[in-house]
Amino acid sequence: MRAVVFLVILLSACSGYDDLALLDVERIEPPEIETGGTLRIHGHGFPLGRAPEILLRGSIYRPGMRASRIDARLAGEVRSESLIEIPVAEELIEALGGRATVDGELRVGFRAADEHRDVFSAERVRVDFLPDTSSQLRADGAREAQASAPLDAQSFGLELSGEELGAVGVEVVSVDPGGLAASQGLRPGDTIVGLDGMSLYSRRDFLPDPSRSDSTVLVARAGLRGVHALRWPHQATEHSADPIAVGLFVLLGLLLGWLSPATLCLRARPSNASLSSWLMGSSLALILAALLLLVPALQWTTMWILGLGTFAALFTLSTRDRAGASSFAFAVIGTLTVMLLARTASISLIIAAQSPSVLRWYLFQSPASFFAFVAYLHALGAVGARPNFSASLYSAAAAVLGAALFLGGWPLGDSVAGIALLVAKTAGLVIAARAVEMGPRTAAVCAGLGVGLAMLGFVVDLGSLFPQWSALAVGAVCTLALRALVPPLRSEAAPVMAALPSRRASRNP
Repeated sequence: MRAVVFLVILLSACSGYDDLALLDVERIEPPEIETGGTLRIHGHGFPLGRAPEILLRGSIYRPGMRASRIDARLAGEVRSESLIEIPVAEELIEALGGRATVDGELRVGFRAADEHRDVFSAERVRVDFLPDTSSQLRADGAREAQASAPLDAQSFGLELSGEELGAVGVEVVSVDPGGLAASQGLRPGDTIVGLDGMSLYSRRDFLPDPSRSDSTVLVARAGLRGVHALRWPHQATEHSADPIAVGLFVLLGLLLGWLSPATLCLRARPSNASLSSWLMGSSLALILAALLLLVPALQWTTMWILGLGTFAALFTLSTRDRAGASSFAFAVIGTLTVMLLARTASISLIIAAQSPSVLRWYLFQSPASFFAFVAYLHALGAVGARPNFSASLYSAAAAVLGAALFLGGWPLGDSVAGIALLVAKTAGLVIAARAVEMGPRTAAVCAGLGVGLAMLGFVVDLGSLFPQWSALAVGAVCTLALRALVPPLRSEAAPVMAALPSRRASRNP
């Protein structure tokens, strides 16, 4: 009797078995497809004789148009247990709006044997749909009828090659010396491979998204690894600043910097660091800057936060000093503030948001990042003056990250020049940290103000609230730098710093 019951259970389980449990999508090719081509889905477990349900969803990018969402069903046919083919007809290209790049996922599903559920598998996909010449001309005519003067490559000071090779990338033929592209280091021979999420195959594709105030441009250069991301503000949406107003705000910043209570944080004497500690710190900064520039996996703030946490732990274990933990906390808060302002954790995109001018550096760009920079200086100075190796390792890593976050990082250029510039900014940041002395309470207030203003930026436009903040910050920073570096001016702060303890003692007998 038990054997009969066991056999019935086994048969019922086998009747519910469906080979669709083995359904899996492995890859989708080709990455670019023209009218009349075939999109192939490779995998295993595709049932022969059944009609697949294919869903393409994600973001769609088209030249000169706003990015939007796509949720389209595609018709395909199962050719074998490992291949599904989707014919790409002219109607599909026209439904997508002509030339388009889709970035999302492709989902393949089948109705299960019990007819009550669907079994599916999905895979990430990025496909460039390339129309034929006639469809491309119709799409170009429709865009010209919608916009009288769209932005193009010439708006940014570029001339692109008219040659179409059928592969991703458009070569830069010439660069206007006074244009935006030249200010960011582009030169003839560079290749533009992407614009606002869309891959470029011809100069006709270089039409920025008109709904955005700036464009993200991906540039490749022979001899350099990876692709460099640049952020270009649209000239049509840029507000020209009155030079008289900018000059007045710079003067006001100079006055505020001279009378600011921040002068009380300046050290009366320069740092007495030994030559050996400077050489060790410089060597570590050079190594870390080269790693940041040459290793794409390290161009993420999360990786550097993990590294800083490890170095801070080593410093704390070797010295039994809690300054490493507090310094790491302030460094993380400063990094988080910049990430909130840039809306990204990618260091390359953060650097792209700080170009092309110095006024776009996050040190000057926003009051939120300015306060975060002050807290970051405290984090760097709290450990950087220690003579041991663990302190030098931590301060070198924090200084390299701070130079990328607040001082514009490195421009698009040769690797040696980029490393040299980043190391120079790192050295300047270390000198500034050792010239400033502030308490943890002051640093905590600045860190809190920075994060608070950065979160406020999600609700209101900080640029409209502080329209001339960059000029004001430049004046204040220049004054503080002069008072910190010039000995006669720096000595004026010494009696004030020395008088503070005596005043507190007189108030508390």
